[in-house]
Amino acid sequence: MRRRITIVGLIIMLVTVFVSSVGAATPGTVNTALLNLRSGPGPAFKVLTTLPAETPLVVLAQTGDWRQVMTAAGKTGWVFGQFVAADANFRALSRSVTVTIGVRSLNVRQGPATSFPVISTVREGQLLSVTGQLGSWLQVENSGRLGFVHADFVTQVAQEEQAVTVPLARVTASSLNLRGGGGTQFPIVARLNRGTTVAVLSEGAWARVMLENGATGFVSSEFIEQVRGQAQARITASVVNQRSGPGTTFPVVTTHPRGQTIAVSGLSGEWVKVSSAGGAGYILSNLLSFSFAPGDGTALVPTSPTAADLSGFTVVIDPGHGGRDPGAIAASGLRESDVNLTMSEQLRAMLEAAGAQVVMTRTTDIGLTLAERIAFGNAPGVDLFVSVHNNAHTNPQISGTQTFYGVTEGSFALALGVHRRLVALGLNDRAVLTANFAVLQRTTVPAILIETAFLSNPHNAALLGQASFVSRAVEAHFAGISEWLLSRRNQRAD
Repeated sequence: MRRRITIVGLIIMLVTVFVSSVGAATPGTVNTALLNLRSGPGPAFKVLTTLPAETPLVVLAQTGDWRQVMTAAGKTGWVFGQFVAADANFRALSRSVTVTIGVRSLNVRQGPATSFPVISTVREGQLLSVTGQLGSWLQVENSGRLGFVHADFVTQVAQEEQAVTVPLARVTASSLNLRGGGGTQFPIVARLNRGTTVAVLSEGAWARVMLENGATGFVSSEFIEQVRGQAQARITASVVNQRSGPGTTFPVVTTHPRGQTIAVSGLSGEWVKVSSAGGAGYILSNLLSFSFAPGDGTALVPTSPTAADLSGFTVVIDPGHGGRDPGAIAASGLRESDVNLTMSEQLRAMLEAAGAQVVMTRTTDIGLTLAERIAFGNAPGVDLFVSVHNNAHTNPQISGTQTFYGVTEGSFALALGVHRRLVALGLNDRAVLTANFAVLQRTTVPAILIETAFLSNPHNAALLGQASFVSRAVEAHFAGISEWLLSRRNQRAD
């Protein structure tokens, strides 16, 4: 017995020296009927349990022909490598990409399922290196250790640019009319500033162009010049179908993983026309995200209250928080509920000056239930619901603007139009996103929730305390909303 213990001890010492972590955190499955999980790398070690065929595993290390593995239940041991097959669905990435956490904190797990133990946590805004993907789980490296995070909670940023598929052009006139058709007899949809960049979908005396918010129209080719660049979108769902036409009845031509960046070449309703390695096709817009560089000159001229005719539209404005719920509070004591109400009142004035009917969920410092707020949005005759908020985070370095959109058709385009104008003010772009907010999920009209800036960030909080900045932010809200309403009117006319 003493001799056996000595031999086993020697094996353990050798294992300690020669264990390799080459396949660390690599997904695999059992490929035999029953497989012994042992306490060490060899048949002399104790059998801890037996694993049936198709049991998912994560390979942690190897020594010789033996693999150290972990089961989804967190059980660790050694198996003979011949009986572990690499998961055919696992895709190793040849190039790492960075990811930004979209939640306040996120668990990094040993394997690609919630049943695997948590090995670390990462905070919002932390960058990770992605080394592989299995379904909706990403293999990432954090502090030199491999693990898995769920792709729904990260935003991938591709490091490699895609080829240009449509030419881009810049407006050279001080103000250029975007029209509903190719001629001056067609109505003006919007006015574009000098320097606004557009994608040219068709050329001629009147060029059909697409703006960065996906809206299309016609401009006189005399007042645009071609520039370098590209229009892009990024996949936000786990696996997205690219179809041959703009609808779910069209066949799937290829699929795209979360985080892939593809070239945009047009828009058809809620469907974005794209060009990828799989050819041209269409992807539903709410499965894509767009982002814009601060101060890139792409903002439309804000439609002024006196120029826009929004008569016939009814807008619900919901100032977030209120009453006993002040929302976020800046170090200066500035309360989110107060800023939200100030912004909402200014937005109301601009919309009413343009002819719209506005319904406020609150006009004083009172609290409302979610059900009460949603009831305003679902009232007869309402055209859209706008929830006005500002943000906060435990990390005061996090700043910028976020815009969330609802489940009703049209919400995405509305959010995108508002968001890009806020980014043009110089705010950090934290993307256009969807979220499980009740006011977005349960309203039956197009709905957005605007998080203009972070009260927890000293710089953002200082801006929110300045009347001039608040006014400019509200003008951005109004410009995006009025553009969207006017486009809806044109669609109805068509």
